[in-house]
Amino acid sequence: MAQTDLAFAQNYTSALEIDVTPEAAEPTYMPLATGITSIAPSANESTEDKDYYDGYGVPSTTVQSNQIQYEVEGDRCYGDPAQDFIAGRALMTGDDRVTRFRHTHPNGDVIEGRCTLLNLVPGSAQGEASALGSFTCTIATSGSPTLTAANKLKLPTAVEVTDVTATVGAPTSVTATVSPTDANPKCFYGVEDRSVATVDADGNVTGVSAGETQLTVRCAAKPSVLKVVKVTVSAAPGSGDDDSEQLES
Repeated sequence: MAQTDLAFAQNYTSALEIDVTPEAAEPTYMPLATGITSIAPSANESTEDKDYYDGYGVPSTTVQSNQIQYEVEGDRCYGDPAQDFIAGRALMTGDDRVTRFRHTHPNGDVIEGRCTLLNLVPGSAQGEASALGSFTCTIATSGSPTLTAANKLKLPTAVEVTDVTATVGAPTSVTATVSPTDANPKCFYGVEDRSVATVDADGNVTGVSAGETQLTVRCAAKPSVLKVVKVTVSAAPGSGDDDSEQLES
């Protein structure tokens, strides 16, 4: 009998995403996934121990502050939006190292907020000639992040998406419906040809050049449940690239 409950979820069913447009009013989240081999969250806490008389020799510990730090490791993939954004901050300081993060758990729980990018190395580490360049960073929460509990404990069985029509330079929102309703609705999005269109972590498809490509939508909690749809990109009005537009002789 096929498993229907989430139970023991593997790490790749989580999603850690970074806002690559921190100066904009609305975040543009991109996943840390391509080339990434390990994401290890850890707790950075400060505590105080006090030994009161009514503790009879056993101290009480109070947590005064806490912080989540995500240690990210992998292979450097040039052209990946999340990696390129983080690597581009390596020589910056102050507020230029601050952005937003979003961590979606396999059960749909979401932790998000501001973060600071730490331990950045320009370029990629040098080593053996045939080895891949490495990518490492630390994403440390800044201030108090929020937790939005979902507690979706069923595995996805299907995802429904329709074909996408987009225009060069304009984002088009894709609606992915995951079944059943008590499964994590989070999906991973990937465009086959990024010279035709790009897609962010929320399924916003932006046309790059006129043409056709494919969009693959995978359920985060069970990536084998997926749907592939066609993306058709047309030239922006007035761009002069419309094939139907004839030049006057």
